[in-house]
Amino acid sequence: MNHYAVLFDLIGDLARKRFHAAEQTFGTNGLGHSEARLLNLLGQLGGSASQTTLSTRMVLDRTNTGRALARLEQSGDIERIPSPVDKRSNDIALTDKGRITLQTIADLRQEIIASFFGDLTTSEAATAIRLLRKAIPEVSHE
Repeated sequence: MNHYAVLFDLIGDLARKRFHAAEQTFGTNGLGHSEARLLNLLGQLGGSASQTTLSTRMVLDRTNTGRALARLEQSGDIERIPSPVDKRSNDIALTDKGRITLQTIADLRQEIIASFFGDLTTSEAATAIRLLRKAIPEVSHE
């Protein structure tokens, strides 16, 4: 048995399970997984960032990021503000509504986490974190 192949497949299964749970949960509030992640990232970055920064940190291409940002702008969760550094681009900023949505996302995320791992103990989760960080130390931990 190739343990690395099994681990690789299990990580893929977990990623799909996480995406599906997020899509279902956030979807009941009119958000897609990407929109929820973008709002969360904006919150982590202090409420504003360039689209390039968001695309890079999300590991999404600019087109998909742009689509998700357009939906968030249409819903009133973000606004585009002319960049003081580059007049050809805009910075993306959370609105007051976006900050409320961000809190809703945080609450929903806790619900997802509570149901996601089944019978995994806190100790087992800590071991998994340690091992996965050893394998992928350069990954951002959103």
